[in-house]
Amino acid sequence: MNETQLSSFNYQFDTNTGKCLYAQVGLHNESADSTEFINASIRVKPDDLPEGKDFMQLAMSDLITIAKKKLAADTAVKEEAPTTDNQ
Repeated sequence: MNETQLSSFNYQFDTNTGKCLYAQVGLHNESADSTEFINASIRVKPDDLPEGKDFMQLAMSDLITIAKKKLAADTAVKEEAPTTDNQ
């Protein structure tokens, strides 16, 4: 697969305060023969931002990088804790 590309980008604002609540980042990737693909919509929340930064202080490219890292973490195989047989 090629580099994961941006397919959509939206900010969601609180209509009362005007404060940005989150950024919704659409990501897409497909293989050259188009038999394998990824479509993801990742929500970047304030907790995901570098400490002391808000959405207006970061470039769109920074938020896309954060979304790609979240996608990788969300889809990574997690190690399961060993189970015990309670029979």
